[in-house]
Amino acid sequence: MQRNSKGSSPPSSYSSKRRAFLGAIGVTGVTALAGCTGGGADSTETAGGGGGGSDETATAAPGNAKMGGTLQWGGAVPVQGLDPHIDTSAASKRVLENIYEELVRLQDDYTIEPHLATSLEQSENNTLLSMDLREGVTFHDGSEMTSEDVLATYERVQNGDFLATGFFEMVEELRAPDDYTFEIKLTQPFAPFIAKMATAELAIMPAENAAKDMVEDPIGTGPYQFESREVETSFTMTRYEDYWGASDEDGPFIDEIVKSEIPDPSVRLQSFSAGEYDFINGIAPKDASQVQNDSSVRFETQFPKSLVYLGLNCDRAPFDNRDARLALDYAIDKEKVAEAALYGTGQTTASPATPGSPYVNPDVSPRERDLDRAQEHLDAAGMSDGYSATFKIPQSYPTQVQGAEVIAADAAEVGIDLQIQQITWSTWLSDVYSNRDFQATTSSYLALWYPDVSFYKFLHPNGAFFFTGWENEEYNSLVEEARTIYDEDERADLYHQATEILHEDRSGHLLLWWQPSIYAAQPAYKGPVGAPDGSTLQFHDNWLDR
Repeated sequence: MQRNSKGSSPPSSYSSKRRAFLGAIGVTGVTALAGCTGGGADSTETAGGGGGGSDETATAAPGNAKMGGTLQWGGAVPVQGLDPHIDTSAASKRVLENIYEELVRLQDDYTIEPHLATSLEQSENNTLLSMDLREGVTFHDGSEMTSEDVLATYERVQNGDFLATGFFEMVEELRAPDDYTFEIKLTQPFAPFIAKMATAELAIMPAENAAKDMVEDPIGTGPYQFESREVETSFTMTRYEDYWGASDEDGPFIDEIVKSEIPDPSVRLQSFSAGEYDFINGIAPKDASQVQNDSSVRFETQFPKSLVYLGLNCDRAPFDNRDARLALDYAIDKEKVAEAALYGTGQTTASPATPGSPYVNPDVSPRERDLDRAQEHLDAAGMSDGYSATFKIPQSYPTQVQGAEVIAADAAEVGIDLQIQQITWSTWLSDVYSNRDFQATTSSYLALWYPDVSFYKFLHPNGAFFFTGWENEEYNSLVEEARTIYDEDERADLYHQATEILHEDRSGHLLLWWQPSIYAAQPAYKGPVGAPDGSTLQFHDNWLDR
């Protein structure tokens, strides 16, 4: 989507090529970063639509690329952790994406191709993955990557407690028969596994680092290497001179990339306008049109970037009652909420499937506001006069704060008193996510480019980011079955049924809107912006024309 959507409004359909990929990959695994983890730009950004500025100069032919220079990047959210197998924050992924690499890689058209592997073969029954590894690849410490490093990396995740550990439940054996061959034996067909391999959660690291519980000095094989970090202040990486994929046509071109941490969106934009930065992410929706209309600035969008939801704790009153959840659903004008948060960008949704994908059930739409129906459900819940609940909102996400205010105002009209409490992101992670000490909240999910993340990771009790407590056996069976199916149409049918259950049972995720990433760059900043997953950044083919 990303590059294809530059300068355009939220797309209404995916390309046939993309659909072909999704089918070929079968369900593909898990990747996604939970918006809850950082989310970086999400905090302030949004904006969809229209490209503008000097877009025609943005992606000049790579043959014109110049070597050298320092890219000054004004970042929206500080880098969190440096271990790709542990840290889920988008802010960290945006730098680690350039330092680490995976065996396979997601492409702009959503196909997955071998990367550190040169080939990937699946057995006829889809239970054996065989890969030839690229020779001559070195880590940033100078050591050569071999199958022992790959094996150590995968065994680290398999035997530890990492983001992708759950994906190894269907792995029977990992093998490294020689220095440049790696094999994965599955106990049964497991379609999401290949997509998971394309994520940072299975980034390849030296065996020495793979033996550590936590990596604090990132060493990968990517085009840029870690140089320094000042917590909450800056992060610096430099071009890796011995990068295996380096070329005059493909880069990497830039000598040094310095990310300055500037969480305040207004300060960030003002500094950019003053020429202090070559590039910024996390443009606030309210500022999008201003940037877009500035002909001296390069304006870029990617849609969709993240899915924002209203989370309801289904293990705690009043939201342990389906009618209480439905009453709130009917009380909210979703279009008005999205408009308040996104200033006309993005789009509402009733499905966790990526917009335009075949996994979106076309027959399920967000409930329209109906106060009579809301009252009927309050009566059915035995709460005819309404109810009160705390509403914990991460304050570093202005769009969610703005949306929450409209939600609370709408709900109040039927006697539902949502008491907004703005909390820090770290408090959200500890109180809401880890301790489940909440009634209602908002957050977002990122990089939902394949359906297993959307339907399993945060909506199935065994998902890595399940925390609302909503459970439905029929739903669980459908998404479990979908993981074993490689046929796109068959899988889509299961996800359509699952979406109906989510909607009818009013799950603990009341989906609100999809939003894009918004970037601004100086005209001298060349090359594509963004990464295929829609939320991270890759700089290997960027350069500075000065």
